[in-house]
Amino acid sequence: MGSSLIVSLDFELFWGMLDKCSLEDYQDHVLGGREAIPQMLALFEKYHIHATWAAVGFLFAENEQELRGYFPEQRPTYANEKLDPYAEFAKIGANEQEAPCFYAPSLLRLISESPGQEIGSHTFSHYYCRAKGQTPEQFAADMKAAKAIAQAHGYELTSVVLPRNQCEIAYTRVLREAGFTAYRDEENDWIHEKIKFFPLLRLLRLVDAYFPLTGQSGYRPRCEEGIWNLTGSRMYRPIRKSLKFLEGLKMRRIKRQMLYAAKNGLTYHLWWHPHNVGVRTQEHMAQLEDIFRYYTELKETYGMQSLNMREAAEKQKAEEKA
Repeated sequence: MGSSLIVSLDFELFWGMLDKCSLEDYQDHVLGGREAIPQMLALFEKYHIHATWAAVGFLFAENEQELRGYFPEQRPTYANEKLDPYAEFAKIGANEQEAPCFYAPSLLRLISESPGQEIGSHTFSHYYCRAKGQTPEQFAADMKAAKAIAQAHGYELTSVVLPRNQCEIAYTRVLREAGFTAYRDEENDWIHEKIKFFPLLRLLRLVDAYFPLTGQSGYRPRCEEGIWNLTGSRMYRPIRKSLKFLEGLKMRRIKRQMLYAAKNGLTYHLWWHPHNVGVRTQEHMAQLEDIFRYYTELKETYGMQSLNMREAAEKQKAEEKA
């Protein structure tokens, strides 16, 4: 069983930031992320990196009128109203030209036409599976809408990344029944298992990006009730001005984990959001190129493969049958 590098991106534009900050404060990241996507695709092609772009269903629509035709009757009844995206449509503009932080059909076409790139799902409405008030039935309606709008634009979704990696068994079953074959679970380490106080969890995750608080993060994918769990190993964190002196440690941490996976026939799953590299873009591109050059060394030395999530699930299924 050979080692593999999976790359996935949470492609959400501003939909994932509604409850965190104002568009005015963050649109430079989102618009910069749009500009960075062609550069990332060129980098992926140069180093033969296959990736899954898990897109929010809203991004597929050419305009608001089309999108409203896919709104499910059952929508999430979040206790926290800030999580509800449906109220935003009266404010944002009707299409990609008017609202480039909310629609992206042209970018999805560009991505899908690039070699080795998979269009996956980030749910229809950036759905939060662990938020109070919503139900598995509402989630099922959301995923049905995600599949429908993607299919109408020529995309067959088989891989899913749930917002904030929130998943429970009941929701995994929904994904399987909807025809998905792979999803990305949250990191499998003591921080995520034992720390329930979110501010502390967030702090420890940040520290772990630079210092080895957890293990090597390589793993062998497992099948859960008919769907492959392709756990995230490491989020590629954006460069922070206040922590720039630690960037060397961040890169060394990623490379050491990649090396461990390559040597031991394991999967290493790296992920980020396009808006993470929307500012200081050239510095981020230089780091990503460094990572992909290192992948090339691991490929030549240990036979590591670059796979998107669909390909990884197909590989696991084939190996299971062999």
